[in-house]
Amino acid sequence: MSPAEALIALTRLTDANERRASWRQAVAALGQSVRVTGPPPLDGIAPERLVLAVRHALEQGLADDLDWIAPSSAVVALYELTIALPAGAERRDLGRRVFSRLYEGTASTFAAVAARMALGSGKPLEAATMRARVGLVLDLPVGTSVDADALAYSLVARRELAERWVVRPSVGALPARRLAAKLLEHAAREAVQRAQLGDTLPRDLLAGEIVRPVRKQLLDDREPLVWRHAAVARGLLASVDPRLQEQIELSLDENLSPTEWRRAAVSLVASMAGNPSAATKACNRLLNSAVTKRDPGIFATMVWGLPRVVEVEPDAAEELLDRLSATRRPDVAEAVAMLLSDLVHGTFGQRAATLLRAILASKLDTETPALRGITHRALMILDRDRDHEDRLEERVRQALVAYETTGARAAHELATEAMGRAHATMERIAALSAHDEETLPELVEHLSDVDMAVLERSRLSDLLLLGRRPGDADASVAELEQLQDRLGDWLLDAEQASLSAPWTRTGSVANSRRLRALLHLVDVETTKSEAEATSSRVRARLRRAMQVLLERLAAGPDASVHRILCATLARTFDAAVREGVAEPADVLLLVAAHLTDRQSVATISEASTHLEVQGTVAAYAAFVDVQGFAMPDSLAEGSYDTGSLRREDAADVARRVLRLSRGLAAGGTHRAEALRMAVLRLGRGLEAVAAARGMMDLVSDSASEQSALSDLETAADSLRQLASSVLRRVLDAEPDESIVVSTDVAALSSLVERAVSAGVPPNPRQVSMAIAELTAELPEPIARAASAVLTRLDGLPIEAASDVQAIPLERRRAALPDWLLPRRTIGAFYVVRALGSGGGSSVFVARRLEERHDPNAEAFALKVPQYDPTTARSLSEQEFMQLFREEATALLALPPHENLARFVTFDLAARPKPILVMELIRGSALDRLIRSQSLTTERAFRYLDGILAGLSAMHEAGVGHLDVKPSNVILRDGDMPVLVDFGLSGRQLRPGCGTVEYCAPEVLGVEPEDHVPTPWAADVYSFAAMAFEVLTADLLFDGADEMAMATLHVAHDGWPEKLAALARAPGLGDLGVVLAACLRHDPRNRADVARLRPALASVGQNLAGRPWPLGAGEATDKSA
Repeated sequence: MSPAEALIALTRLTDANERRASWRQAVAALGQSVRVTGPPPLDGIAPERLVLAVRHALEQGLADDLDWIAPSSAVVALYELTIALPAGAERRDLGRRVFSRLYEGTASTFAAVAARMALGSGKPLEAATMRARVGLVLDLPVGTSVDADALAYSLVARRELAERWVVRPSVGALPARRLAAKLLEHAAREAVQRAQLGDTLPRDLLAGEIVRPVRKQLLDDREPLVWRHAAVARGLLASVDPRLQEQIELSLDENLSPTEWRRAAVSLVASMAGNPSAATKACNRLLNSAVTKRDPGIFATMVWGLPRVVEVEPDAAEELLDRLSATRRPDVAEAVAMLLSDLVHGTFGQRAATLLRAILASKLDTETPALRGITHRALMILDRDRDHEDRLEERVRQALVAYETTGARAAHELATEAMGRAHATMERIAALSAHDEETLPELVEHLSDVDMAVLERSRLSDLLLLGRRPGDADASVAELEQLQDRLGDWLLDAEQASLSAPWTRTGSVANSRRLRALLHLVDVETTKSEAEATSSRVRARLRRAMQVLLERLAAGPDASVHRILCATLARTFDAAVREGVAEPADVLLLVAAHLTDRQSVATISEASTHLEVQGTVAAYAAFVDVQGFAMPDSLAEGSYDTGSLRREDAADVARRVLRLSRGLAAGGTHRAEALRMAVLRLGRGLEAVAAARGMMDLVSDSASEQSALSDLETAADSLRQLASSVLRRVLDAEPDESIVVSTDVAALSSLVERAVSAGVPPNPRQVSMAIAELTAELPEPIARAASAVLTRLDGLPIEAASDVQAIPLERRRAALPDWLLPRRTIGAFYVVRALGSGGGSSVFVARRLEERHDPNAEAFALKVPQYDPTTARSLSEQEFMQLFREEATALLALPPHENLARFVTFDLAARPKPILVMELIRGSALDRLIRSQSLTTERAFRYLDGILAGLSAMHEAGVGHLDVKPSNVILRDGDMPVLVDFGLSGRQLRPGCGTVEYCAPEVLGVEPEDHVPTPWAADVYSFAAMAFEVLTADLLFDGADEMAMATLHVAHDGWPEKLAALARAPGLGDLGVVLAACLRHDPRNRADVARLRPALASVGQNLAGRPWPLGAGEATDKSA
């Protein structure tokens, strides 16, 4: 009779004994369905008939009588009934019974039901308390009778469950990664068992696209607590998968490294479980090979592959254990002690334990104090006749065994006692000095006990969660978090004290153990509590750990702890990224700011388990590794070897910077992209310098296009800003203020522009100082690379020699705004490239759409309104766009004039934005001539007269420019000044228009009463501010920020301090009077263009022979 038939019979049977017998038959049959052997046992039964049968069983008390069958089978049967029932009272009743027995039951009960749950949706297993139980059944002692293999296979083999249980966890914190690896290990054993019965699909699934990448990820993990289980999984599968067997053999090649050897050795040992004869011979060959001679540590790691072999081939396992123990190595003794402490059966390994006890006892008196504590602990474990309850790890183990043998309640009680013991051990640790050699043995022993019992495995945390009610979603354990807080503070205090502690061999061993505990602590950092206070403590601990470890590593630690120190820092970075304390880009900036040696950076990359952190730091390690070129001894003093870097070598350095930018693509966040773009722009600028045949190659032909050096300077500023902000944001630390970038040093781009304009090479000392300023506060390897390339500028000719060939550079398009679609069309025009922006608009070089592919076609300056933050202070976006429409007509009404750019057309219906099209003026901008100091006084006055002529034409047409400044004046053919409009010119004055260094008080909102200011008076004010700069090479209004400059504009009435000082210089009084007349506070009192132009021309005739800039060294003291 089938289970369905036996259940349906309950409703028609009248005899109580027959009903009980039929019920038992149904329950016994349903309780056997942990593994799939056929269709679901209750499929096909009518739901209403099933409901009647279950209701009858509940009413007759049959469901309360389940003591006659194994608890696991009883719960599986109830679960089968529950999932077969439709929603209703009967289903809820049985569901409560299932979860009650599940939460109170033993590990075997849970494993059986969980395996059946995993064959369904698996969602009930997602709760924190259920995940804890999954972890416990997979972590039971070696030789347990609980079968967790079917559960593990179900969680791994299905894509949706594998994603939640192994794929995402494989790059998570230590407990998650270890659980994922244990799942692979148990799933592999299930697959091997099925393959031996002729079902090879499970084997193929574990070698397929879902699991294979995860196994590789976990196998490559730098944490032995993780990769050993992935290696065991590979070894188990190798007995039924020749490809994996070949992979193991190839990984033992003598030309590889210990990393591959040790993982392969563990896999080889584990393969004995499925193929004992061949694997034993292979292990014996390995023991006598050159590989073990080059890396004797393999002997200890081979012990890690034995647990699964002990369970199925104990004789072969003991034979190998004896051979490993015969090496008489202390690390083998410690590994064997750990294995034997986790065995269910106490008879295995007796010979090995006896031999190793004797070896360790003989070394006890000769060991250093720190090693003595470790040796004493291993001796205690190997002595099986002793009571080990003093060991915290043993108490946790007893609680785990109680979960298997007694149930969850007893296990939780023992775990709570173990937690109390852990706090007592922590009290003892806190009372001991981290650097007192007399107490180091006790300290190391206690610390190792806490590390192994609390941090290395999640056993204690999972056991404490057994006391939670069903449905409790909180995965945090307050008592455990308190212990971690205290331990973290103690470890970081000890590590910080190590910076000043004298080095000793004993202290170095103890330090290594402390760092190992700290590594495990930060690797389990996962904010499980929803309480903000707990999350803040975790984040604060990670910040402090990063700061302390970076300082320690930067100070140059002893070689004996260097690797573990790097690994601990790497795991701290991983945890910081997981917890949202930092981003991968932040990690790179922190590493770059503190570390300069390639070995440390590379080791951090290798030890990281977070893919984005690993990739980013690896890119930087590769960059640091190749920076071996000669560098200046002192950039500030200019003591470098001129021409020390050949042109080809400089190009290679620039390409390395570009490669670094490509390696920084991890994360895709705002800061990550900003960092990548800064390094990319830096690399492009250096590439241009490296390829330059003369300084003329580095000066832009376009007035508004940024030169390569200017772009490089902008990139350096961005990089400096990112590096400075990360210290405050991530470490809560202030950046080093000892390096101050001097504002008195001319920018490198200005020096080169001045040299090209004057035809005279720049002063080497000035170049040196400019390079030092540009690279100040940049990460040292990046600064070294930039400086090495930039030193080419000293000795670079102004113009390239005819016999020097150009290095071809990749052609790049200038960046375009996000709103411009890929087809690059606006209205009837095609955008070629960006030209500039400012004052409420963006300007592009454009061609007519039908001529877009003709390089000889006429080009235009296409202006698009740009609603920026400054405009937003005074206008809404709708008001701004309306102004653009109103003023476009006025601009088209301007008459042709040689000092004005010709307006072509405007299109208010153009999409995505309205446009105004102007003549494209080619030439240098006036601000560039000022920066390069390429003017003469006569030329300066001539340019100013031409600008006034253009303004006069505009004002006569009733239109104001509203953004008069040097960068808006282009010298057509290098001689004719032409006003170009990057602002929003028009007939009305609007608050916020213009540029703050040149804008009139009324533009800032300070207007006279009963007067409506006009654009023309504002233009005159701006012209006077610009004229002062053109004639003196100095800003008339200059402040620390916009508010300071605005204050300067409204605080005078025609005579700002700098103008007054200029007027006191001999022969410059008349000039001061003319400019002061244009700067009056009340716009009604200012001169107009008609009066200003002849007055300025008259002054210019008298001053034409004076050296430029005017007033240099002539102005009297301001206090005079």
